[in-house]
Amino acid sequence: MTINESDHFNQMKRRYRLKKEVRKKLLIYGTVSLVILIAIIIITHTSVAERISVSAEPKVIGTIRVDKYSDLNKVHLKYAQANGIKGFKSDKEFRENINELVREGDLVKIDDSDYFVLDNLTHSQPYLTPDASDLLEEIGKRFQQKLEEKNLKKRYFQVTSLLRTGESQRKLGRSNTNASSNSSHLYGTTFDITYARVYSKPKLSEEYEVEDGPAIRLLSEVIGELRKEKRCVVVTERKERCFHITVRN
Repeated sequence: MTINESDHFNQMKRRYRLKKEVRKKLLIYGTVSLVILIAIIIITHTSVAERISVSAEPKVIGTIRVDKYSDLNKVHLKYAQANGIKGFKSDKEFRENINELVREGDLVKIDDSDYFVLDNLTHSQPYLTPDASDLLEEIGKRFQQKLEEKNLKKRYFQVTSLLRTGESQRKLGRSNTNASSNSSHLYGTTFDITYARVYSKPKLSEEYEVEDGPAIRLLSEVIGELRKEKRCVVVTERKERCFHITVRN
């Protein structure tokens, strides 16, 4: 091999080594870039997940378990007819007489409170007798006390039905087989509380709707305690997933 050929060969080897080094560095840089990209994606995803977990309550917490109360409809009617109003045959009769009954103190209007929220009422009106209103308030107070004692988050239960007219009761009976034609709801002494959900804020919104098993369990206990104290009669309605509660005195 001549000197020129030797120099050319050495130059080719250097170029090959150089290309090899460049390829190696490119490979390293590419690998590092890929790792960084994956890390960024993971961090970003985690950050979003954390923000979601902070801003939104989990939909399911624990297992919902409630007591089965089984006071018969005739028992509810006994106390409702003894302690309640005469009742309204129609929605029109309700509208014509409600203001007078409120002025006379026979009924009080029920609004969202620091303990509960009202459902979007379609078959009932937000009114109860004073004793039934006091019972509803007492359930709320005891429920919050139990949550505080267990160091659980504040929750608001939902009232799904209150005073009904004969007309609204008949309409409800077409879609709900549990709806008796002669219901204690007609007398203003009865209300339903759902055990399907509670709320994390005092607003009727799916954003704040939570299936909180431990909290609902405490709500069930409160209702049972008041039942034992003979403050109310209760039936646990499985199909409608609610406590049907009538005040006793």
